[in-house]
Amino acid sequence: MLKEIDDSNIEKYETHLQWLLSEGQGETFYEIGLDSTGSSEGLDQQNYDTAVANLNKVATKSKAIVSLVCERTGKGGKVGSFLVREAAPEICVDVRYCVCGNVDSGKSTMVGVLTRGQLDNGRGLVRINCFAHKHEIDTGRTSSISQQIMGFNVKGECVNQVLMDSSASHAYSWGDIIENSYKVISFLDLAGHEKYLKTTVSGMTGHMPDYCLLLIGANMGVTRMTKEHLGIALALKIPVIVVITKIDMCPANVLKQTMSDLQKILKMRGVRKISLVVRTQDDLITAIKSINNDRIIPIFMLSNVTGENLDAFRKFLNVVPPRIQWDLLREKPAEVLIDQTYFVTGVGTVVGGTVMAGKVPAGQTLLLGPDGNGAFMPVQIKSVHSKRVPVKQVVAGQSAGFALKKIKRSMIRKGMVLVDPSEKPQATWTFEADIIVLYHSTTIHTNYQPVVQCMTIRQSAKIIKILERDVLRTGDKANVRFKFLYRPEYLKVGMRLIFREGRCKGLGIISKVR
Repeated sequence: MLKEIDDSNIEKYETHLQWLLSEGQGETFYEIGLDSTGSSEGLDQQNYDTAVANLNKVATKSKAIVSLVCERTGKGGKVGSFLVREAAPEICVDVRYCVCGNVDSGKSTMVGVLTRGQLDNGRGLVRINCFAHKHEIDTGRTSSISQQIMGFNVKGECVNQVLMDSSASHAYSWGDIIENSYKVISFLDLAGHEKYLKTTVSGMTGHMPDYCLLLIGANMGVTRMTKEHLGIALALKIPVIVVITKIDMCPANVLKQTMSDLQKILKMRGVRKISLVVRTQDDLITAIKSINNDRIIPIFMLSNVTGENLDAFRKFLNVVPPRIQWDLLREKPAEVLIDQTYFVTGVGTVVGGTVMAGKVPAGQTLLLGPDGNGAFMPVQIKSVHSKRVPVKQVVAGQSAGFALKKIKRSMIRKGMVLVDPSEKPQATWTFEADIIVLYHSTTIHTNYQPVVQCMTIRQSAKIIKILERDVLRTGDKANVRFKFLYRPEYLKVGMRLIFREGRCKGLGIISKVR
């Protein structure tokens, strides 16, 4: 883009940019000043200005907007990183992050700081906004799955911060954030206490997070629950981003020890990850470009009290694209996984869930099930809300609440699904899975009864057959046949599952539904 672009040659650049935008679900990351090998060579000021002007010209022609992420100095001059976004996207980009880590590592505080646009006072001022129950406020500990959102507009500005500055006299709503945002970051604030581990696992399996934010208190170090949450995220193939919090109150020697312990964990057998500590602009760009690299785990060190490194972390959240490609799934028949049930006075029964495929408009009739006998019943969707905002329809990749017509709340439970009638869904009692035992103190035999968690399903199941083996020990792999103990469930081949009993746990992929 160093040459002047005019009407005669702009079309090929426009076609290329539109292809990049379609591949990136409406946005693309663009760098100026790199050589043919991808190294930061840099350009002199005149060539750099020409390249930036050409990029803006092509973006304008493609009805897109360019925003600067950062500028840095290369070997031969300036290097710039830019984010190009469609000016008027059809659907707001939604990226989900599950926030996990040990109790008191600062999960709710960090989510509160990012979504409220204000710093903490060191005593838990902003985390109150993330709590759903009174006992959570009293103890300061999350026990349920709390969802908060943060928006970025087309220019890359944090919408929450803009609204906070412009509406000091009144509170802003989720609707205000959605209306002004190009990209919405959904934080699933999960519980850190071991007592609520099953709730945390449900959040990681049933809400389809794109990425996992693993928080570690700098003064606390790497604990057993930190390792537990890291293991679950890696088992579910969710990319992990480590955030070291409370660096403002942590002595240098303790922080150094925490980092050393973390490096050892990431190098362990079965993990084998390369850590990338984000300290400079170059580190930030490297972290953004390598987010889909399974081997690299970015590490951010920040303070929610002083705000140190928070701006770099916000830039990271602004640029990182969704991991799951939902475009192709939107053309398939509708499917919704139910993870919440409510009764709203004046509305009736409402279910909350994630749309896994297709489109769900208000007024559509879907099949709800399976019930205790494995049957599915037709239900009509009265209305749809997404992120607390009424909408006409939702598509694959979005979380929403659905008001159901003439259905009692007692007839619905977590783990049920809403499916298009053309799919002719079938419930199953037994299924086979290729599993690996992550840890067990002794051996696993037939008739072993762990709790199986698969997507939004959580139910005890019995191992009725271990194919080609008699017993299983830690580290063993096998094909195993399970049978649910209480009711049939809706399963599909390829779904990932976790089975556990106390500290004994394993994971697998469903290979056959019987």
